[in-house]
Amino acid sequence: MRHRKKVKKMGRTASHRKATLNNLFTALIVEESVITTEAKAKALKQYADRMISRALRANLNTKRKFRSNLGTKEAYYKLFETIVPQYQDRKGGYVRVIKMGLPKRGDGAPQSIIELV
Repeated sequence: MRHRKKVKKMGRTASHRKATLNNLFTALIVEESVITTEAKAKALKQYADRMISRALRANLNTKRKFRSNLGTKEAYYKLFETIVPQYQDRKGGYVRVIKMGLPKRGDGAPQSIIELV
């Protein structure tokens, strides 16, 4: 039973799950909208909200952690120069998940669009 378990495992090991979420978060920052499966989108929403909240009250150490975790310099600068000032007055809910009607080709998994609000 999975009572009181918070982590959405997505059929991956912990390191693979962390890498997947980091890569999806980087793509979300750069593109501002990503099409992915519903399970990944729900996991990414929770992760991205937490990361953007952390970026809003960032100090030097936090910024260095973001620099090492985000895939590109472009994503880092876009996050701290355009996205963080946009959300200064918000308390949460930085990311929106929209379910698509079409399933994914191949395995038929339900797809969603995840975008910055």
